Parts: sequence; structure tokens; C-alpha cells
Amino acid sequence: MESSAWHLSLKLSDKPKEVFQFPDTEPGDVRPGGYQVSTLKQLISAQLSDALPDPELIDFVHCGCVLKDDLTLDSYGIKSGSTLHIIKKTWPEPEVEPGVMFTQHL
Repeated sequence: MESSAWHLSLKLSDKPKEVFQFPDTEPGDVRPGGYQVSTLKQLISAQLSDALPDPELIDFVHCGCVLKDDLTLDSYGIKSGSTLHIIKKTWPEPEVEPGVMFTQHL
């Protein structure tokens, strides 16, 4: 029988590796391998809210592949104990159209 203590190692570029422990599952719950990447982003963002406040601003990389939000951990072959690298993104800057620059005359 598979252990319910599912965990992943998470590596942020500027921090030491951390272990993310999945919540215990009850019979009938989705096993962690069946979680979509988007669900994992929300769980990790909630646990590491100081470092990763917004799940939309992170990507996971596993074995050189950027994980897509709508696929499951199983679809990438991710098992308990696997390491995911976390890439932090920033909101894009709004485009500023060139225009007239106003100057103040004294």
C-alpha cells in the first residue's frame, strides 16, 4: 500500500530547498499525483505566502520542463520526493505610449 505522506522538494533560486508536505488524504479524495499543477500552485502559495504571494506569478520546472497548469503531477511522472524548481514571474509592465512630455516653466 502506498504511504499517504506525500511530499515534494521545492527549490527557489534564492532560498535553500524546502519540503512541501501534502495534506493527509481521506478515502475518496484525489491523491496528490492527481492534482493539477494549478492546484499545487495554490497550495504552495498559501503555505509560502511571504515568498510566493500570488500563484499566478510562479511556474514549476521539473526535469527541464515548464509544467502546464491544466495537467496533473502524474502526467509529468512526478512522484513523492520529486524536486520542483520554482520560477518567480512578475506582472508585465503596462506599455507606455510615446507622447508629449509636459514641462513646467517657472
